[in-house]
Amino acid sequence: MRLPLVRRVSGVLAVLALIVLLLSFVVGGVLTQDATLVQRVEPNAAGALFGEADSPGTPIGSPQLLIVRDQAAFLPGEGEGGARFVNETYLRESGQYPLQVKTVELIRNLVALGSGVAALLFGALWLWARRRAG
Repeated sequence: MRLPLVRRVSGVLAVLALIVLLLSFVVGGVLTQDATLVQRVEPNAAGALFGEADSPGTPIGSPQLLIVRDQAAFLPGEGEGGARFVNETYLRESGQYPLQVKTVELIRNLVALGSGVAALLFGALWLWARRRAG
């Protein structure tokens, strides 16, 4: 392979890797902008029967930052720390599963790491080819 071609290809790939690096943060921000602290609950009538007005059902897990786009899944009221209640039965019956913010952040970080390493490698190859060519 000729050095001018190596230089040109490695330069283009380094720039593309930098673009992917920047886009990973933009896309991660767009995806998580609607994140809400929610408490998933399994609705039941027992809470109303025994006067438990603060909880519309049996809590599932602990409050988490989730991305729930369907507003019909939310129940009235708030739990500990201002967490909104989400109807787990509704989500299951409608075939939805809320996306966790920590999952989006993990994927974003992995993409950013990979594209950052690629940008460094292709940038170093571009510099090497540039110096070898004269």
